[in-house]
Amino acid sequence: MGEYDICFCGDLYAEEPSKLSIGESLKALFKGCKLRVANLETPIVIDPLAKPMNKYSALKTTPDILKFLKQMRTSAVSLANNHIMDYGPKSAEDTARLLRQESIKCYGYGQTLDEAFQPATVEVKGVKVGLVGLTTTFAPEALVKKNKPGVAGLTVITKINIDPREVLEEPAAPYIVGGEVLKEDLDLLRRAIKESKRDNGFVAAQIHWGAGLSPYNEVVLDYVKGLGEFLVDVGCDIVIGGHPHTIQPVNVYKGKVVTYSLGNFIFYPIMGPMENKGMILAKNLGEPGVDLYFVEQIENEVELLDDLSQNPKLAYFKYQSEKNGVHLLDEGDHFSVKMS
Repeated sequence: MGEYDICFCGDLYAEEPSKLSIGESLKALFKGCKLRVANLETPIVIDPLAKPMNKYSALKTTPDILKFLKQMRTSAVSLANNHIMDYGPKSAEDTARLLRQESIKCYGYGQTLDEAFQPATVEVKGVKVGLVGLTTTFAPEALVKKNKPGVAGLTVITKINIDPREVLEEPAAPYIVGGEVLKEDLDLLRRAIKESKRDNGFVAAQIHWGAGLSPYNEVVLDYVKGLGEFLVDVGCDIVIGGHPHTIQPVNVYKGKVVTYSLGNFIFYPIMGPMENKGMILAKNLGEPGVDLYFVEQIENEVELLDDLSQNPKLAYFKYQSEKNGVHLLDEGDHFSVKMS
């Protein structure tokens, strides 16, 4: 297990965070990472009168989550997701305030449009790293406006692509649905990334996207592939995807790593058919490749997986990534993405 400049973890939520724990191997990995970054997929609700938003699933946690974040030595978290506003802007703002009190940087949510899209800046080895939080999945009330608090959201227009002959041969097939990001939002995103690139030597985009429900979460949606390439084109050095609650394959575009989904870091309790495995991307600045570690949640503990070659899920992940043209080297306890 090596030492790294930055480790990106997947989605993190706990209804009862006081019960969470981290395994010894994972502690060792985090100890060797200078920066540890995750997606906090829940507001910290301290107001007993706070009411949930009218949506299919409203999540919340308690201030005890801060102890777990400190246990995993968290440096920064993205708040750009479909749950941070579940209990309204006051709870979201309380979450940001409590995180900052613990010296944990947060981004992807703000009181204004400019604040939500503003990156957090961390520094490692003298290099400024800009962390940008984005989401394409959000309730309408959660979207930030010029002078309204909310998440840094990108609106995806859903389209139905109908070929009459194909519809008759494959009726009700889900793949006739497509999507594209609103042009005005792409223009906003282009400006935000370019400004971040001007101020930072390395820019990472953490983005909540794709489908979160099984079995559709196994598919990397076409708009996700296109948006990942767009983010690289406008200046991102790495793209970190989340929301599908499962591990999806990685890609390399113009020499930059695009991860479509890290899956869950920890989601407690595990809901329904949700998977208990996730991925951690470990990166050294100035080096072209990345290392991929994998975690498994058993009850309330998360720990690193070893002997990856014996795991069917990870064997399929490796196969799918290599279909994208990515060369993965099996190092026993992790995969290395090797650049040609």
